[in-house]
Amino acid sequence: MKKFRVTVIAFVSLITTLTGCEQVALYERLQNIEKAAWSEQQVPSFTFDITDTTINYNVYVVVRHTNTYSYRNIWLNIGLQQPGDTVRQQPFELQLAAIDSWLGTGMDDVFEHRALLFSKPVHFSKPGPITFTLQQIMRQNPLPGIMQVGVRVEPVK
Repeated sequence: MKKFRVTVIAFVSLITTLTGCEQVALYERLQNIEKAAWSEQQVPSFTFDITDTTINYNVYVVVRHTNTYSYRNIWLNIGLQQPGDTVRQQPFELQLAAIDSWLGTGMDDVFEHRALLFSKPVHFSKPGPITFTLQQIMRQNPLPGIMQVGVRVEPVK
């Protein structure tokens, strides 16, 4: 009986520790790409509010694709608009595959990639709405095999 209690306590402690370490997102949204063929005219937009300007944030781009996607990378044009500011655009390359396999996490024929947009955490100096836009800028249009794209924002602790 004593061994059973020790085992149960150890198991509960392990589960509590593992679930307690998970980073909580301030914002995470994905938008479906029509017919899993991303046209350069379809520019998903993601808006969220920043209320705490005293902390830094990690910003990720999220791409879900099928194994029918023809390339090992994807080029995106990332737009960022902060409160009272104009939209700033920057190209971003996301590696999706190594020479012989897909990167990211996957199940069956669907793969998800989450990549930091900026090498350092971002400090938003003004409270209010922040808007990100994602546009594919590959040579092929529409770009088949892309199912969803999105943005994830996490406070840095």
